[in-house]
Amino acid sequence: MIDIHKLKAFIAVVEESNISKAAVRLHIQQPPLTRLIKSLEKDLDTVLLKRLPRGVEVTEAGKALYQEALTILDHAESIPQRVRNIAQGKEGQINIGFTNSAGLHPFLPALLRQFREKYPAVAIHLEEDSSSALTDAVINEKLDIVFLRKPAPIHAQVQSMHVLDEPLVVALPSNHPLVEAHGTIHLLDLEPYEFVLYRRLAGQDLFDNILANCYQAGFNPNIVQEAPRLTSSLNLIAAGIGLSIVPASIQDFWSKQIVYRALEAEKPCIAPIYAIFRARDNNVRIKHFLSLLNASSITNEPSV
Repeated sequence: MIDIHKLKAFIAVVEESNISKAAVRLHIQQPPLTRLIKSLEKDLDTVLLKRLPRGVEVTEAGKALYQEALTILDHAESIPQRVRNIAQGKEGQINIGFTNSAGLHPFLPALLRQFREKYPAVAIHLEEDSSSALTDAVINEKLDIVFLRKPAPIHAQVQSMHVLDEPLVVALPSNHPLVEAHGTIHLLDLEPYEFVLYRRLAGQDLFDNILANCYQAGFNPNIVQEAPRLTSSLNLIAAGIGLSIVPASIQDFWSKQIVYRALEAEKPCIAPIYAIFRARDNNVRIKHFLSLLNASSITNEPSV
């Protein structure tokens, strides 16, 4: 292993092209500096400097070492600050997951933007998956925090934070008979019609939520088609395959050939979003992220 002090001495000699001047620069005597350079050459078994009558000349090997030494010293000098930054949550990486429907809500990109602006040196890794896979990833420490449409199962290792309640709306093909019914549509009025839903395997929480609302209203929806993603279900609705119940934020993604109407039922039709994270995690970056989430007004107001 090369001694950092020897590298500093070598750099000074190369830049001054003179051992005496380098000694003055380093605030040491010439003989100790000469011994440092000779010791470095011995360590590397290579001649680094040619002694001239009035100074020194760097060999080809010495030039290569000089460039490497600059890089090594620059990195070494940055280590203390980087370690402090890691300890303070200002550097490193945070791993965030979300289901497809939760990821479509505008609160998430807004929150990520705020975090990026406040902690620009922290890398953000994003992953989309099913709610069960995301919860497992948090427990297994593969992800730090995930956003789902329901709280995590009671588990000693994870904690749930309610983020927001998003209204559910009905999405209708533009030529659907219910389009003529201006204003709010009662949930039970959807019973005679065919449904297109986001596939349960991909969006279990939202799928179960919609079915629970229909059951509570007094009917079992006639599901004629399931789509692999929430956004792809909009293509089927636009094609007239059926209607669907979707989170209100989806309206921002598609309005062609689709009409959205507010839903009315005895119990409010909402699709909540929860943040799931490890209960006893001392990761400072996660604490910073949760602090921003707590401070955000979106956690205190329903989505409209």
